[in-house]
Amino acid sequence: MKVILDNIIFSLQKMGGISVYWHELLKRLVRDERFDLEVFQFESGENHVLGHSLKKIAARLQNPMQKETKIPVRIARYLPFGRKPACTSLFHSSYYRIAKNAINIVTIHDFTYEYYRHGLAKWIHLRQKNYAIKNAAGIICISENTRQDLFRFFPQIKVPVKVIHNGKSDAFHVLAETYQYSDQINDLKSLKFVLFVGARAGYKNFSALVDALVNCGSISLVIVGAPLTREEKIHLIQKINGRFIFIGFVDVVQLNELYNQAFCFIYPSEYEGFGIPIIEAMAAGCPVIAMAKSSIPEVAGNAGLLVEYLDSHTLLDSFSLLDDDLQRNKIISRGVDHAKNFSWDKCYAETMSFYKKINELN
Repeated sequence: MKVILDNIIFSLQKMGGISVYWHELLKRLVRDERFDLEVFQFESGENHVLGHSLKKIAARLQNPMQKETKIPVRIARYLPFGRKPACTSLFHSSYYRIAKNAINIVTIHDFTYEYYRHGLAKWIHLRQKNYAIKNAAGIICISENTRQDLFRFFPQIKVPVKVIHNGKSDAFHVLAETYQYSDQINDLKSLKFVLFVGARAGYKNFSALVDALVNCGSISLVIVGAPLTREEKIHLIQKINGRFIFIGFVDVVQLNELYNQAFCFIYPSEYEGFGIPIIEAMAAGCPVIAMAKSSIPEVAGNAGLLVEYLDSHTLLDSFSLLDDDLQRNKIISRGVDHAKNFSWDKCYAETMSFYKKINELN
């Protein structure tokens, strides 16, 4: 089977769940001898998920990794695949593109634009997504919640749709007591802190989390992700001055260390297509507090502390439970066991089975 991948996601985001998903599929595909694989690239920019592994992946390819087009990424991202593949080729874009005449697989990650965005950005995104879905021979949804959203917005879909959950890397695990932490994370050992990871704008509810922490005693907030905006700095200083630490981007080793050190991981997002950090934290033995909304109950199962509202009273109740060693250990144990249900190997195997099914139908 001829499989073509475009890799454009690595040029569109510095970090994020879609980059993680694509990277995990890609590095397995290059080792899979069942497929005649062609991989294309754009300028990868500063993708913190990718790191330096694209060169290692390219070294495993039978055919050299090619540049798809000379058209700038900001334009090419909205255009069909820039080559003309054979009609029997299976094309899987990393972000809502299609290849004319090929058998197109589309992965739907979420519907955040449909629910939360407005104006021109929303219109452009929806036009691109609609075109990809219309031309898809098969559609992958990363959660049952995303599949339900898909049929809410596109009830006319007739092609096969498959729910294939994301996984979590083996890099996230409980560390031994004798483990030597990196200097930056080791400095946090004496601090009781909650951890926030990822994007912070809008529905991610970062501001609401800061407000909720105001009356939560001396507990601190450690923030991982993009640089703080001026408005975020002002808000943090006004609300929890002296009780927050911004770390920035970290690699998976440091992130696992942070999960291991944190009092808990808080995921206040109102909407997620999946929510990879939930199972990363659980795998690392970090209790999770998250909203009982969208795909989050599906992903967290009975292993997370799910809340309907995010305020000081809710957090204090959760913190009180986690301060009880017996209850804390039960929650951690449930989380570690639950995280075992999600793996990138499983995600990959189910994706390849779907490739085969769609190829046979076409």
